[in-house]
Amino acid sequence: MTPILFKLALCASAALFAAGCGKTDIPPPPKVALPAPTVQGGLSTPTLPTAPLPEPVVPKGAEAPSPAPGQAGDHSTPAFKAGGKVDPHK
Repeated sequence: MTPILFKLALCASAALFAAGCGKTDIPPPPKVALPAPTVQGGLSTPTLPTAPLPEPVVPKGAEAPSPAPGQAGDHSTPAFKAGGKVDPHK
């Protein structure tokens, strides 16, 4: 492409871009007034209390599994137990 055609194409694309700025394809929704809420002289719907949740079924003596070494939440490393001190043997 010659430099003149390149500049002409660049100017044409810039003009088309500037002409399209601020335009939207979707028209704005029509403004409709919402009906006023009706108030009934202080009457409210009674609410019923909800039943408590049942207790979870857990076998006696069950324990949550510990994370594998190296996973998040693993506190078995000596450096962690020593307060994050660097191991002098390494």
